[in-house]
Amino acid sequence: MYSLYSWGSPFKAEGLYSFDPACISIQTYLQLSKAEWQLHNVSSTSVSPNNCLPALTCGQAVIESGFWRIVEFLKSEGYDLNAGLDEEQLSQSTAYISLVQDSLVDALLFSWYLVSENFVESIRPRLAKLFGFPLSLFIPTQLRDHAEHRLESRGIHSVVATETNTASESNSSTNTAFLKSKLPRIYLLAKDGFKSHEDKSANPVYAQAKKCLNALSKKLDKKEYFFGSKPTALDTVVYGYLSLMLYPDLPQSTLKSMIVEEFPNLSEFCNRIHAQMEPPSMGPEQNWAAGVGSMVKQSALQFASLRSYSLPSTQDDPELASKIISVAGALGVFFGYAIYKGILSVPGTRSKTSTALPSQVITTNDILSVVKGGSS
Repeated sequence: MYSLYSWGSPFKAEGLYSFDPACISIQTYLQLSKAEWQLHNVSSTSVSPNNCLPALTCGQAVIESGFWRIVEFLKSEGYDLNAGLDEEQLSQSTAYISLVQDSLVDALLFSWYLVSENFVESIRPRLAKLFGFPLSLFIPTQLRDHAEHRLESRGIHSVVATETNTASESNSSTNTAFLKSKLPRIYLLAKDGFKSHEDKSANPVYAQAKKCLNALSKKLDKKEYFFGSKPTALDTVVYGYLSLMLYPDLPQSTLKSMIVEEFPNLSEFCNRIHAQMEPPSMGPEQNWAAGVGSMVKQSALQFASLRSYSLPSTQDDPELASKIISVAGALGVFFGYAIYKGILSVPGTRSKTSTALPSQVITTNDILSVVKGGSS
């Protein structure tokens, strides 16, 4: 049995088992190819030798990581969804997959992170619950910062920033947008009435997505799958992206409305695959406390022998005290950084134990497989 290590999901209630389209694509591939597999939701890329998720293992060995590498391995194992395609169809499949990964990522990121109402009311609290305290204090904000940086480099700006630019000077608008992004959730919901804001500034990114959806809709036409009556790798990738647009409930669901109203055959296509996606067999999940313990253990092993049941005394190691202080200091920096990152409140006593790893193990670059769209 294969074990698939995948980013966790804040959308399990909607039948989605990751917030990363590449992870959902591989989960769909395994499901449709009838392979025997088990899902492990993780918050770190440490299982992968090249720091990439999804990662597939068999026994104790990591087989492959990244969408394409896993697909190629499964093909060699006899799980080839593209087995019935000829050379021309294989070329078409690759071209359409590249189109999806390039065109739909920006629209998804914009909808989640730069439409303020969506981020404040849905995405941020869901991600915070997924990662748990203390990572909930800064991981969602860092994800938004990275998404905003990527999109701004491509000339795409947030709703708040664009609307403010039309009302005041550029410097003032930038400061206002920055400050609003750091304000408490209750203020974001009340001030200026975000519900009255429509994401009109998103027209360029949605126009790009619409061109891609139009091409996919024409390719699918009235067929059950893109190349006929059997699913292929293209079907798994398209579902991986469109499912994250269709099924999570967002206050401003522009992408969902676009797909359902203008491309109903794509919506029906996703629903057909969604109905086949049974809840996977779940393996053990990582939790953030275990990750912190792992970090401390790694530091401690620098001055403690694995074969010893007790740490050496300070007499045996004159530098032991300073080393212990260094480990404690590293933890202090970790938690201090969380507070410094603009987090305005700390969960109360009713907060549940989280499932995530410390910042030394999980980084925003790790999580940006959702930005790269699994292109590795």
